[in-house]
Amino acid sequence: SSPPIPSPSKLAWYLQFAEFHLGIQHAMSYKSALEMHGIGPDILPDVSDKLLADLGLSVGDAIHLKKGSFAWWNRPDAK
Repeated sequence: SSPPIPSPSKLAWYLQFAEFHLGIQHAMSYKSALEMHGIGPDILPDVSDKLLADLGLSVGDAIHLKKGSFAWWNRPDAK
């Protein structure tokens, strides 16, 4: 099957998933900063830790979000 098409709503879904399943408290608070830079779960693993820190993410949250995004993006319900 073809890969999912990135969309702004995918970021919100992923951040909600991150709060409930990855234990990232207040993950939704990063939504505006990530959207402003065009960063979604599809490219999150490719974004530098420094940029994520500059956007206000803690080191731990950045690591959890990056690791979790690949698995989430490849789930059938992400499409």
